[in-house]
Amino acid sequence: MSGVVTATRPGPVPGSGKVLVLGGTNFDVIVRAERFPEEHEKVRGNAYTALPGGSAANTALGLARQGCDVRLVSAVGDDALGRLCLDDLGAGGVDTSLVRVDAATRTSMAIVLSSGTGKRMMTFPGADRDAAFDAVAEADVRDVDHVHFVGEPTAPLARVVGLARRYGRSVSIEWNGRDMSGLAAGPGLNLMNVDEAARLPGADPDDAAATARRYARQLSGNVILTLGADGALWAGPSGEVVHEPTRAVDPVDRTGGGDAFDAGVVAGWLLGEPPSACLRRGLTAALHVITKIGAHP
Repeated sequence: MSGVVTATRPGPVPGSGKVLVLGGTNFDVIVRAERFPEEHEKVRGNAYTALPGGSAANTALGLARQGCDVRLVSAVGDDALGRLCLDDLGAGGVDTSLVRVDAATRTSMAIVLSSGTGKRMMTFPGADRDAAFDAVAEADVRDVDHVHFVGEPTAPLARVVGLARRYGRSVSIEWNGRDMSGLAAGPGLNLMNVDEAARLPGADPDDAAATARRYARQLSGNVILTLGADGALWAGPSGEVVHEPTRAVDPVDRTGGGDAFDAGVVAGWLLGEPPSACLRRGLTAALHVITKIGAHP
């Protein structure tokens, strides 16, 4: 796969880097084992960690590490885990003034079983993100250059995306296994992994590039797929595809790898870099995360 792709504009002014990130914040408990247990089987883990996580929170931290000015819109409970999450984000340079602290519920949690090459996850919903999205004002959107989001395509999230489009802010969407077509039409970045893309309506499960091209044309935007050990590809709406390879590694834990990739790609996009450079930036960030346990540096 090759060709010259011009990233679809209008987009951010090169060099701008104020980003509003919307989505989940939770506390992760990650257990590392050589393989997953069978029914009624006990498998001994060889490492574990417990630390703040969540796709949006991880991406916000990744963007801050890339040098962006980041403000997170999310929700946590008024509990010890919520305070740990907020402290972690603040220490990482993320503005948490739009994170809602809900006194009536707990912070969301994720339990992750990781085998290095694969993972299984169980999530426990907590604080209401939609209430945080509802509180986003027009001024909050006008104050940034770019809006990135991950989550269910709910009405409160759609409202913020609509504001971003109205005020000419560029948009990136982590599809995260969902069909986000209803919110994704127009210039911007649509991020997903190859397995998620293969499950989309009308996808060609044997041809990731064809699926990416189809959705890029359909959305009039850019579609970026991670391909695991094969790197990543970028499809523009005019049909060209750029493929960027990655170096082979033995992953320790894949948790947060996609979030780090998203942060690298978005940061490159905000700097005005071409698709190949954006992909390299994202792949480098992902490699840094998946070669250790937990999504933090």
